[in-house]
Amino acid sequence: MADTLTIELLSTRDAMASASAEAEAWLESHHPSPQALNFLLIAVEELVLNCIDYGYDDDAVHTITIVLSIEDQRLTLTVIDDGHPFDPLARPSPDLSRPVKDRPAGGLGIYLLQKLSDQISYERRDGTNRLTLTKGLQ
Repeated sequence: MADTLTIELLSTRDAMASASAEAEAWLESHHPSPQALNFLLIAVEELVLNCIDYGYDDDAVHTITIVLSIEDQRLTLTVIDDGHPFDPLARPSPDLSRPVKDRPAGGLGIYLLQKLSDQISYERRDGTNRLTLTKGLQ
């Protein structure tokens, strides 16, 4: 049976620290590898900040949901937001052969998560974006 944690946070930068700390404490109780723990922290920060910075066309405070679960030594992380539809996986990979100063801004965080994840998928359902990543605990 999967062990699950759901964290709901407001779409403000101030809410990030407590959400990351809660996710970290929960995962540490499952004795992950340092790589799995770092993956979680990078994913939470990158995905939630993307929602906050780019997901909304208004100034209202929204709720972002992070669902973490572990089953069969696999961590699954799903970030759910009600921002405008956006599939980050549909973007082309950044051209890493170009000098940094000549590259357009953005896209490196998702690219990094694609490389670090065992699996990553996007779904638009019921007016929400759902990005799901999996990673082995060891």
